[in-house]
Amino acid sequence: MLSCSGLVSRACLTVTWLALAGCYSGFSGAIPDEQTPPTRPPVSEGPLGGPQLAPLELDALSPDPAPGGVAFDLHVTGAGFTRSSVVVVAGQELPTTFVSGGELHAHSGPRKRGDYEVLVRRDDEESRPLTLAVERSAPRILVPAEVGVDEDTEVGLVVDVVDVAEPAALRVHVLGLPPGATWDEPTRTFRFTPDFTQGGDRWTVTVLAHDHESRVEATFDVVVRDTIQPPWPEVVDTEFLDASGYVRYTLSQKTDEYLDSPGYAGREFVAKVMVPLEAPSEGVPVRIGLHGFATANPGGTGSANEIRISPHDPDNTYWWGYADSLPDVEPAAGGAAPDYTMRRVLHLVEYVLRHHPEADPQRVYVYGSSMGGAGAMLLGLLRGRHFAYIDARLGQAIARNHRPSRITQLSGWWGAPELDLDGGGGLSAWDHMDLTRALAESSEARDQFLFLKHGKDDPTIHFGATVLPSPRTGESFYQALQSRGVGHFAIWDEGGHGVADPVLGDSWWTGSWAPISGDEATLRRDRAFPAFSYSSLDDDPGVGVGNGKQDWSANAGFAGEVAIAGDTGWDGAIAGALGRFLRWDGASVVDTVDRLQFALRVHAGDGADPPAPGYPSEGDRVMAELPAFVDVTPRRTQAFRCRPGERVAWSFGQDHGEVVAGPDGSVTIPALPLTDTWTTLVMRRTLTVIAASH
Repeated sequence: MLSCSGLVSRACLTVTWLALAGCYSGFSGAIPDEQTPPTRPPVSEGPLGGPQLAPLELDALSPDPAPGGVAFDLHVTGAGFTRSSVVVVAGQELPTTFVSGGELHAHSGPRKRGDYEVLVRRDDEESRPLTLAVERSAPRILVPAEVGVDEDTEVGLVVDVVDVAEPAALRVHVLGLPPGATWDEPTRTFRFTPDFTQGGDRWTVTVLAHDHESRVEATFDVVVRDTIQPPWPEVVDTEFLDASGYVRYTLSQKTDEYLDSPGYAGREFVAKVMVPLEAPSEGVPVRIGLHGFATANPGGTGSANEIRISPHDPDNTYWWGYADSLPDVEPAAGGAAPDYTMRRVLHLVEYVLRHHPEADPQRVYVYGSSMGGAGAMLLGLLRGRHFAYIDARLGQAIARNHRPSRITQLSGWWGAPELDLDGGGGLSAWDHMDLTRALAESSEARDQFLFLKHGKDDPTIHFGATVLPSPRTGESFYQALQSRGVGHFAIWDEGGHGVADPVLGDSWWTGSWAPISGDEATLRRDRAFPAFSYSSLDDDPGVGVGNGKQDWSANAGFAGEVAIAGDTGWDGAIAGALGRFLRWDGASVVDTVDRLQFALRVHAGDGADPPAPGYPSEGDRVMAELPAFVDVTPRRTQAFRCRPGERVAWSFGQDHGEVVAGPDGSVTIPALPLTDTWTTLVMRRTLTVIAASH
């Protein structure tokens, strides 16, 4: 039986004909196929009576075209081949295997795309040449089937892409990253340090490579081994509040030496979890509510629309933690102050997500005021991988800027600031809690969105929490949010510490802001959003100096009396906002490797004129003329990630342009003109990459 396995049709036809000719040499009828076989001269005797060599001829090559960028075997058919015959490609003799007088096999190394002359050389004779086309092969992505990693341990994987004809044109993207993982395209390195709540989880990561002609994909699984296993909280009481639509669970959270210092391990903390009695098929959001200073019990108010988690910090550690030497030895230089309290909160979040299937992990957010506001910012920025949104009120964002009495109190837990107790990773606990540092150093933090509220007559956590510079970075928290293109909606007025502004009252700033459950500007952990900065609608918060109405106080800053309107001593507008009125349509988001787009607008809705000169409007009333000019920085992108120096083309209505990605790969489009009509911002990659500025 004839076999043509592995040969292209032309070679198969040639071999088949030769075999048939040998079997039916006396056949003189018509050939069934319309092709006429090549004419072979009769074999005559040589000078010594042996058979004379057939003329050297080359009929066909296989594969044709051949793949580029990879080694390949070349199958040659023809006539007159001998054991001394070699295949020659572009003047280079290849390792050749003699099969028969009409068949040779040769091996070629990788070749670039192009046309190559091929012939067969027999001693000093050469056949007529044929042309072999070598085409560019698709890149091949070399990744393992699975990457395993322990909790709290970093894993790194360099993704190798081979068979690339033009390396300068190659782009490699990674999709489906585990929460907290990063991809560095210039070095093609995947990095991931899973925290202790991610053990037992598995993600399938897709690597996409393309060189503007070929696109290929490969996948690998990331598996986190569950190596840190604190004891699960236990339900000790259950209350069904049918009239309110939720059930309230009281939990006992027992610590081990991961959730507590060795000397404290074994303690029990009380927590509350409130779960709706009925949940829609898509699940419900999860809110972590962090209480303020000196709160005797965790909160217990629930909702029929979301799960609420109420942890407890009875030691007033400001939701961070404390020295691992406590309670036996006071904090001292050279010691450590791990984030034990934060770990207990995260363990409650993990418990709820794993035990309540109605909890939507993509819509987990954190809320707090005062100490709870500081904790909400701390948890939401330092562990941003877990949270879609932060609602933080009256909180200090820079630990070293606390008032003297609070620094004294916290030094008992964290050690005095000058002792620099290690908070993890060799960084002082006090500097971990400098959130301007977090925004400067962590992409996980920069991908967060924050709502903030502060009061200029707050004597407890004074307005300097937002406008005074960090001793480490030199930036205020407001400045860091704006300059680094972080999503924010920040409010201030002449209120106090939980006391409403005497003119504006409470919640004057909007009638429609609902980023977790609203119709616009919706936030999810797994969806990109546009961060707005330097809006022409922004009010002036001041720069943290006095206006002459109040003397400076180390504890109260320039705060005046809450009940007296207009007496604040802080410079800038009495009340105002950053990022107010700006919206995007969450349903409009398109986020692929090739394109990113959002529909944007100014939300000019119902509200009231300013109640007095020097005050802002109320509700969603926009007083300024439109368009508003706003810088836009995409955040939390899932696929459209850029490498430093990459050029990105954008269009927005009739406007268009090109911007260059910064050193961290982020892209900011300056001064987009937003009106009260939805307009879609579209971003696409260009082919040019320049060196990133440093």
